[in-house]
Amino acid sequence: MRKPVTRQFKSNQVHMRFIYRLNVNDLKEANQAHSQQTWLIYYIFIVVIIVLTSVIPLLVQGDVSVNELLLSAIVPTLLFLALLYSVFYIVQNLAIKRAWKSQPGVQSEISVETTAEGLQINTEFAESKHKWPLYTHWKETANLFIVYQSNQVFNLFPKRAFNCEAEVDEFRELLRVNLPKK
Repeated sequence: MRKPVTRQFKSNQVHMRFIYRLNVNDLKEANQAHSQQTWLIYYIFIVVIIVLTSVIPLLVQGDVSVNELLLSAIVPTLLFLALLYSVFYIVQNLAIKRAWKSQPGVQSEISVETTAEGLQINTEFAESKHKWPLYTHWKETANLFIVYQSNQVFNLFPKRAFNCEAEVDEFRELLRVNLPKK
């Protein structure tokens, strides 16, 4: 079902066409890349607050040894946070699977054409032309290019849509020339 990528060079811009289908693992990878920094900041903030709120009362009591601090405040708090993180991870994966199942449009075949002006994206349900200035930045993961229209809206382009590493490099260069990388 996959059609070969075609390339033409026009005005120092790569003209490409490629077709792909997203899968639930693409959504998981994009979600992880998208929210990684934000969640890390929240997680560190929560750890610091909980550790401080559990340690400060013990320190105010006075005559508390390091072992008592570790056993009565820090270790239980860290275990609780590890459990909380695990639960969050499981719930997040379930939410992604549920979103995947509830959106058949995301599962359809996607055709992309790159031009000097921007990206044309077509599916069975929609057609859109986006000029390069619409996009704010892009990220790259092991398997995806994530191209942002805002901090919360993005398009996913799996690297498997390309026939070879050279085509992946061409698309990366196209993004690098037209958009800032974050």
